[in-house]
Amino acid sequence: MCGFSGCLNFNQPNYCSLDVLKSMGSMLENRGPDDENIYQDSSLSFVFRRLSIVDLSGGAQPIWDSEGRYWVAVNGEIYNHKELKEQYFPTINFATQSDSEIVLHLYKKLGPEAFSKLNGMFAVCIYDSHSQTLTLARDRLGIKPLYYSSHDKGFHFSSELKALLIHPDVSKTINWQDSQVIGLQDNEIIPTYVEGVRHFPAGHYVEIAQDMKIEITPFWNIKAYLTEDKEQQLNENEIEQQYLALLKQSVNYRLMSDVPVGIFLSGGLDSSILAALAVEQNPDIHCFTVVESNTCRSGDVDNAKLVCDKLNINFHPILFDRTEMIERFNLYELERMIHVMESPRFDLEWYYKSELHRAAKNIVPELKVILLGQGADEFAGGYSRTLTSPWQNWEEYISGEVAPSLKERQIHQHHVPERFQDLIDAIPDDLSITNAYKKKMHALCYQLQHFNLWHEDRTSSFHGIESRVPYLDHRLVEFLSTVPSEFHESLFWNKTLIRKTVKELMNFYPDDHAKVPFFLSDDNTSIDQVAKLICKNVYDEFEEKYLVSNKSYFSQSSLRNLFEQSQQNNPESSGCAWQLIEIMSLVIFEDFIKRTESFVKTTRSAQQPIYPEISVDQWSSTIDQLKKGNETDFQNQWSMDSIVAIPEHCEIVNPLSEEDGNTVLILLLRKKN
Repeated sequence: MCGFSGCLNFNQPNYCSLDVLKSMGSMLENRGPDDENIYQDSSLSFVFRRLSIVDLSGGAQPIWDSEGRYWVAVNGEIYNHKELKEQYFPTINFATQSDSEIVLHLYKKLGPEAFSKLNGMFAVCIYDSHSQTLTLARDRLGIKPLYYSSHDKGFHFSSELKALLIHPDVSKTINWQDSQVIGLQDNEIIPTYVEGVRHFPAGHYVEIAQDMKIEITPFWNIKAYLTEDKEQQLNENEIEQQYLALLKQSVNYRLMSDVPVGIFLSGGLDSSILAALAVEQNPDIHCFTVVESNTCRSGDVDNAKLVCDKLNINFHPILFDRTEMIERFNLYELERMIHVMESPRFDLEWYYKSELHRAAKNIVPELKVILLGQGADEFAGGYSRTLTSPWQNWEEYISGEVAPSLKERQIHQHHVPERFQDLIDAIPDDLSITNAYKKKMHALCYQLQHFNLWHEDRTSSFHGIESRVPYLDHRLVEFLSTVPSEFHESLFWNKTLIRKTVKELMNFYPDDHAKVPFFLSDDNTSIDQVAKLICKNVYDEFEEKYLVSNKSYFSQSSLRNLFEQSQQNNPESSGCAWQLIEIMSLVIFEDFIKRTESFVKTTRSAQQPIYPEISVDQWSSTIDQLKKGNETDFQNQWSMDSIVAIPEHCEIVNPLSEEDGNTVLILLLRKKN
C-alpha cells in the first residue's frame, strides 16, 4: 500500500511549488509512512509515499525503465506479477523484486491493454517523461482509491482527498447535491462531496497528452459477465470445485508479503474460510477477533476460537466494551472519523472497524497487511438469509428483497428533482441483464464502492495497514457472475456454496451458522440509543465550536431544538439523533475541506485507550460474563407495550419475551398464509 498525488499543467512551469507538493505528501503519511519520493519537471509535479510490504529495501517508487524515459508508481498490489514476468519477459532482468515493476514493462509492451492483464488492487500512475504523457488506471472493482480534479488551470490527482485539497486551485466548496443523495448507493458515480472533485472510475484508464484531452476509457465492466449468453457450461459439482480452486489461489496471492499478515476473524463463514486457507501457506498468520456481548451471544467468538484452536493459528481476542466506547465518544472522535473517512458520513461500523485496526496494530506493531472477508456476500447469496432475515427460501428472498429494491431504483430514476438527474442517470443501465439476482449483483458491485470498500480502505490505511479482499479477486467475481440461473437457488440461498466450501475445509465448523452483522444492535445498545448518547456527548461542544464561534448554514436554535428532541423518550423523537449526527458530520466535513492541513494535524491521534487483548487466564470468565449480558445497560425506552400495530395480514415470526426488563427490539414479520 502506498499513496501518491500530483499536478499536471503544460502552460505554467513549476505550477505546483515544492512546498505545496511536500504538504500534499504529508497528508499521505499514514498511507505511506516508510518512504517519500518527489518528481518534478516543467509539466508534472508528483509525490509518492510508500508502505513497504514487498521488496522492503529495493522497491522504492517511482520505478524507472532502463532508458530513463518512463516511470511507474503503484498504490496497491499486483498479485500475478511473477506469472506475467515469466509469460512476457522471461529473459529480462528487472531492476527490483517489487510487484509494481511489471506494470511499467507491460505497459511499454502492450499499452493500455496491460491493465486487463493485471490481477490485483491498484491505482497506477505511468509517466512518459519525453512526450510528457500521463497515464492513470484504477482496478476493476475500485478497491484502491483515486481522486481527480480537472479545470482550466490543470489536472490534479491523488490517492486521498485531503492531499488533493492542499493545492490552492482545487475547489474547497462542498457539493450540496452529493450530500442530499447519500442513500443512493447503486450509482456508478461515487460522490466525493466536493465541487469539481471526482473519483476516478473503477476499471478505467486515461492517457493525458499535451493537448490535455481527457477521455476516460473502460477496460473492464462486470455487466459483460452478467448476461445469459456468458453463462458457464458446468454442472453444480464442477462449479463448487472451481470456486474453491479460484478462492485458494486468490488467498495465496494475497499472502504475498515480506511483513506480518493478519486476518480479521469474526468467526463467521467468510473469514473462517480465509483463516483455514491462509494458514496452509503461512503458519505465522495472526487472527484478530472482536469480543463483546453480541459476538459472544451469536456464537461468533466461540467459532473464531474453535477455528484457531483446531488449525493452530495465532489467536488475538480483543475485548470491546461498546458501552464504554460510546460513553467516551466525544467531538474530537467525530472530527477524527470525518478526517479518516474523508466524508460527511458517519457510521458506527466504520468507527468500530477503525478501532479494531488500531488495536491489532498495537498487539502486532509490525503488522502491515490484513485479509478481510468483504465481497463474499455480494456475489454468493450472502444477504439472502441472515440472523434477522424473514425469508424462508430463495423465492421469498427474490420476491421480497431483490425485486422491491430493483423497483425502488426505477422509481429513483424517474421520480426525482431535476437537480439530481445527473446522479440518477449514472445508475447502471442493466436492461440487458434479465435475471433478477444478476441485476442485484450489478447493483451490489457499486454499493461495495459506496460503503464497504470505502471504509475498509480508509480505516486500515489510517493505521498504516493494507487491507486485502480475497473474495474480490476479479476472476471469482466473473465466475460467480456467470453461474447459470438454474443453480442460483441451490448454490446461493443461505450461502450454500460457501457453506459447502467450509465443510470441505473444516468439518468441525458448526452447521447452519447464521450471518451476523459486524455491528448488531440489541436491547442494550440499540442503534437509536447509541445515537442519542453520541449526541449527548458531542452536541454542546459542537455547538460552541461550530455554531457560536463560526458562521454556519444551519440555525443554532433549530439544531438546539433538534438536539433536545433527540433526547426525548417518545416515538416522535425516533431518528432525530441520527439526523443531528448527519448534520454535525456535514458541518465538520465542510471545515475539513476548507482548512485541511490544520484540521488533519489536530485529528491524527486517537484519544480512546487501546482495547485489551484477552489473556488465556481471563478467557472463560470474560466470555461467560458477556454471554450473560452483564454490560452496563443503556436506559431502555421500549417495551412490548410500545408496539402499536403490525402490518395487516402479517404475523410475528419470533415471539418476543421480556427478561430482566429488557426486550429485543427487532421484530421479524412475514405474510400470513
